[in-house]
Amino acid sequence: MADLNWITLIFGTFLFAVLLVISKIDFKELKIPDGLNLVLALSGIAYQWVTKIEFPIVPLAGGVLLFFCFYAVRSIHHRMRGIVGLGLGDVKMAGAAAVWLHPANLPVFVFLSSAAALISMRLFNRRDFRFQTTGQTPFGPFLAIGLFVSWCLETFTTIGLLA
Repeated sequence: MADLNWITLIFGTFLFAVLLVISKIDFKELKIPDGLNLVLALSGIAYQWVTKIEFPIVPLAGGVLLFFCFYAVRSIHHRMRGIVGLGLGDVKMAGAAAVWLHPANLPVFVFLSSAAALISMRLFNRRDFRFQTTGQTPFGPFLAIGLFVSWCLETFTTIGLLA
């Protein structure tokens, strides 16, 4: 069991590093590279496989489901408003991130990501930030916050989240 804890910490450190790189790029360029989303998804599959000792069919299904949910939101918004409100990189990141979590915890992930974005935008609107003038806000950093906090809650606590 001690080895499993070290494995979990190594994967957690890797997850944090990948999310940091994604966040930095999305803040600067307002895009999330497909390669980083692939790294996020594949490392999530590896984490689930190594720690659960079986191929992660359930987390993969959760990732596919969340991808399609985010894609549906993107499509509906585009049809209603005539503009793209959620980038395709964000949609892909949500699906890739979901692989790191048990599907029962995906609502927690989405809530934490959205809450972080809303709180941050409220703070940004009180100051003169470029997001206010361009109308574009990177959502990747908020998905990163939501994923990392959700993953930590799922992995290291038992406060109502499934492990």
